[in-house]
Amino acid sequence: MKRLLFVDDENKVLQGLQRQLRSMRHEWDMHFIDGSRKALEFMAANPVDVIVSDMMMPEMDGAELLTEVSKRHPNTVRIVLSGHAEREAVLRLVGPAHQYLSKPCDAEELRTAVARAFALRDLLSNENLKQLATRIKCLPTLPALYQQLTDELRNEDAAVERIGEIISHDIGMTTKILQLLTTFSAR
Repeated sequence: MKRLLFVDDENKVLQGLQRQLRSMRHEWDMHFIDGSRKALEFMAANPVDVIVSDMMMPEMDGAELLTEVSKRHPNTVRIVLSGHAEREAVLRLVGPAHQYLSKPCDAEELRTAVARAFALRDLLSNENLKQLATRIKCLPTLPALYQQLTDELRNEDAAVERIGEIISHDIGMTTKILQLLTTFSAR
């Protein structure tokens, strides 16, 4: 059974999540913890497959929590579920979070996001590949494409179409741009 950990500093939010996801209790072993420090203590004794964390919490915010989780438990899928979408806070999540969901988030959207995370993990059956995939913060850019992009950006007549074309040839750049766009469109 897959183990999930939900972290928020508001007990009412955790109770709401518990009610929303009640139908999944036979498929997922779900735990609801109020606070980042308690979550890290729980994870030290109980490995989890997915952590879903709020962004704004006292003591340690969601970005700090997920950064710690990425270091201590690199195989754990890290999802943010937050109503706060301040640019600086969201940008801090680009590395430690695998996905960002905005509050309010209906149960189906949350179930789908978690199910997708499990499906991707299951595709990686090799333990070494699984560890490598969860530790990747960004894909390297090919030097020739990086140089083309840099040259185009320095050009006084730089064209958005040309920049898009260059980026489309590099999976690393494309992934990072899509990740940033997805994060900001969730606002």
